[in-house]
Amino acid sequence: MDDKIRSVLTHKISVKKITFTVMDILLFLVLTGFALIMRYALRNVVAGDYKMFFEPWVATLREAGGGIKGLSAEFEYVDYTTPYLTILSFISICPFLNTLLLMKLVSIFFDFVAAFAVMAIVYDRTKNMTYGILGYGALLMVPTVLTNGAMWAQCDIIFTSFVLWSLYFMLKDKPAWSMAFYGIAFAFKLQTLFLAPLYVILWMKGKVKLKHFLFLPLMYVIGMIPSLLAGKSFWKLISVYFFQANGQMDIYALSHKFPNIYQLIGTDSFLFEYADAGIWVTLGALMILMYCFARKQYEMNACLLLRMGMLLTMTVVFFLPHMHERYAILVDVMAIVYVFFDFRKLYIPVLTILCSFAGYTVYLAQNNIIPMYVYTILFLLLMLDHARACVKGMQDGKIAVGE
Repeated sequence: MDDKIRSVLTHKISVKKITFTVMDILLFLVLTGFALIMRYALRNVVAGDYKMFFEPWVATLREAGGGIKGLSAEFEYVDYTTPYLTILSFISICPFLNTLLLMKLVSIFFDFVAAFAVMAIVYDRTKNMTYGILGYGALLMVPTVLTNGAMWAQCDIIFTSFVLWSLYFMLKDKPAWSMAFYGIAFAFKLQTLFLAPLYVILWMKGKVKLKHFLFLPLMYVIGMIPSLLAGKSFWKLISVYFFQANGQMDIYALSHKFPNIYQLIGTDSFLFEYADAGIWVTLGALMILMYCFARKQYEMNACLLLRMGMLLTMTVVFFLPHMHERYAILVDVMAIVYVFFDFRKLYIPVLTILCSFAGYTVYLAQNNIIPMYVYTILFLLLMLDHARACVKGMQDGKIAVGE
């Protein structure tokens, strides 16, 4: 009897060249169950952002009629693009559940979209479904991912999930699909551009064509269609990201609970001077990294691509002023993927997520046991580790010019 049960559990099943066992199915179900239970436990948490921004926005959309019609509403202040406002507008007239729970359900849905992307990437590179399912579960258990949507009712996982699928198709050598998903991510959130330098490097390496970058404005314009149908002006919709980039709503602090360089030099000193200088320092640091990564001849493999992506994104959030605690979520999810390519680097996702989550605890729990500058130093050390690994990766993958 025991042997028969063990035989069933280890029985291999193949579906379209994907092989897995009954144990893999059970592991998937258990991890999914745990992820859902954890999110259910956070369902009633009401964060300040919801009361201050989201609840009034949804009320305004509802007053304007909700759905597509609701997008004609005029806001005193709103910094979200049409795709997410469309979701909120339909939530405003949904007869089921309340606004907070519906917003959280949308984010939770995209938690799973992102988790499936991680599973796809890990399985594609390792051909091991157990690793793929563990990657799926790890993404769902990451504290920053869990609290971002299920607790905070934020939507950062939406653009992050599309970026992950973009990386999946890039690793599959399908640049058009990759840039299409990257364009969808851009239509949802400006922070998608934190990873843009990586795609420029991939273009330099011949992995992407210039025409593929047209997916960014194309997807943004397609995303505007519901608001255009509701009567909003084209220019007003285009200018949303210009308003965000202006940073006027965030000017009161150089760092909004994120462990970046401003935690070392002061988050509320020389606000305008450091903010202006910080933008140029960020651009300068990115240009140096892009030059170093683009000029050498080497083979771009999956590990190196993820390391570069993490380093470039970390460089942006470390030097750019007015960064919020949520803005390193791209680094968190890429770190989860990376560790399944090299288990010796388990410290990377652990420390990366620890640094990111420090800001979450300050905002959500008003708790700061360890000074933020400690996390800043740790974050900087991780950046240096990524830089060293990128240099080594380029040397290991070095090819002769003209080869």
